[in-house]
Amino acid sequence: MQAEPITQKDRIYSIDIVRGLALFGILLVNLPGFIMYSEDVPMPIEAGIDAWIRLSYDLFIQTKFFGIFSFLFGLGFYIFMSRAEQRGQKVFRLFSRRLFAMFAIGVIHVVIWFGDILTVYALLGFLLMPFYRRKSSTILAWAASLGGVYMLTQGVALVQTLNGQEVYPFVASLQTTLIPIFVMFLFGLYAGKRGLIAQIREHKSLLKRIAVTTLAISLPIAAGIVWASGVVFGSKLEQVNKILVDLSTLPMALCFIASLFLLLDREPVRKVLQPFAYTGQMGLSTYLGQTVIMTILIPLFSITAMPLSSWFLLALPIYAFQLLASWLWLKRFNRGPMEKLWRFLTYGRKKKAVPAPAN
Repeated sequence: MQAEPITQKDRIYSIDIVRGLALFGILLVNLPGFIMYSEDVPMPIEAGIDAWIRLSYDLFIQTKFFGIFSFLFGLGFYIFMSRAEQRGQKVFRLFSRRLFAMFAIGVIHVVIWFGDILTVYALLGFLLMPFYRRKSSTILAWAASLGGVYMLTQGVALVQTLNGQEVYPFVASLQTTLIPIFVMFLFGLYAGKRGLIAQIREHKSLLKRIAVTTLAISLPIAAGIVWASGVVFGSKLEQVNKILVDLSTLPMALCFIASLFLLLDREPVRKVLQPFAYTGQMGLSTYLGQTVIMTILIPLFSITAMPLSSWFLLALPIYAFQLLASWLWLKRFNRGPMEKLWRFLTYGRKKKAVPAPAN
């Protein structure tokens, strides 16, 4: 039997919507970075409205949407593997080809822009494969343990920084963003195995408990971010603020994920957010397209360092364009251009019947 991606009728559209929302958050975070990485110029001092936008980013966007994106990668890993296994495929070989293809695309992308995440996802994806056949309880234990170690590490670093001490080298080495990315991979895989997203109504009570628990954990961290930001209390503690933002990644991302999927179980909410499914279905094309757009716009309009409010306003038409372009593209084709390439690199030659890509 030959390998094939899943059909359009098998898509879980709530996943596409959440992915589309995550891509918008990633665009908001990445936009100023295109100038910083390409020209090595500092951002303007954030005051007034820009300080409030920065606070909003730190509270609700910075690191959180990459956490959501990482969760969806783990969830997509389970969907890909389980459906390929149902077809009798050699799932580990097939997913390895998928990861090698992602890594190759990422290598090309990183030449254009330093902030690429695809290479990191591809390499960490190989570490995810041994967990596929593990029990859901085992996966949850690993995710909770690694997440606990990461948050404890950030807590130690926070105390040392507040005390004016240098963070221990061992503690600093565990502050890497690779840990929360992989933790969210595992949570996504766990959700796939438990069917939390595929059967939301059967797991509403669990998702509500996750949302409430992670919100309770997030609130004191959010209060710390407000305090350290200087917007309200007038004393900006940049290093403390960065640690607190990183500390909020896991609980806040999980809170957003549980809340979003619960909301998307309601038809009115799903209809309002449906346009995000177009960019979500073309996730790879949308992500890489943001780099292409900025690579064109920066020299064309001589864009340089701008206030954060200007970057926010620029993000709105860029993403609106991507929504429209994705909608028009998907009216004619089953998958985005980069998804088509990724599919070819994963499955091989094109078949006569071309189904839609997996979530």
